[in-house]
Amino acid sequence: MCLSAAAQLNRSDLNLLHYEYASPFRFGFSLGINIFDFTAVNALNNVVIDGATRKTRADVTTMHTGFDINAIIDYRIKQQWNLRTLPGISFGSRNLEFYDDNTNELLHTMKIGSNYIELPVHLKFSAKRNSNFRPYVFAGVNGRYNLSAGSDEKGGVFFGLSNTEVFGEFGFGFEFYLVYFKFSIEAKFSTGPSNIKIKNPVEGYEAYYNAIDKLYSNMFMIKFHFE
Repeated sequence: MCLSAAAQLNRSDLNLLHYEYASPFRFGFSLGINIFDFTAVNALNNVVIDGATRKTRADVTTMHTGFDINAIIDYRIKQQWNLRTLPGISFGSRNLEFYDDNTNELLHTMKIGSNYIELPVHLKFSAKRNSNFRPYVFAGVNGRYNLSAGSDEKGGVFFGLSNTEVFGEFGFGFEFYLVYFKFSIEAKFSTGPSNIKIKNPVEGYEAYYNAIDKLYSNMFMIKFHFE
């Protein structure tokens, strides 16, 4: 698809000449890959783990790629301004690892999977079209509901996370006007300002819960839009 888009830049004619003016509404779909991350504010308290008193910290040192699928509903406000929403679902995981702060020994790894229903709303500003190419930037908010936010003692997840999160988002992308549709490549950054650690640690494993003061979500995504 990228090669096809690059080939369009060499053509003298304009594809989809009336695309931006035929209707204020545009629809499509989006596929993407993601990386989920945590920002942990560690309490650095002395807690008892495996019978020993340790000063424990948590961090994400191993990241995994996930994927997401979205619909696109785009409304043209003015020639270079668009309001868009992309309802969809995202799947990903994070390893929250606990270390002895003095010896750097790995004590435990919580493999936390996250399945989100999401509703991002973005305000998008595009540069003027140059042949069949146009860059853009955007910013907005994204409300997400986590379908798998609970604790799982058998799976080694000893406390749950908040089901609902609101993220601030921003990013940039590049649009390519192909013969039959518009294709976009986009990079998006998503950060959650709310503490998502909730008060339901698994009995007997409160030390892991107490090792963290606050926990925040962060995400990075590469999106491929078809409109």
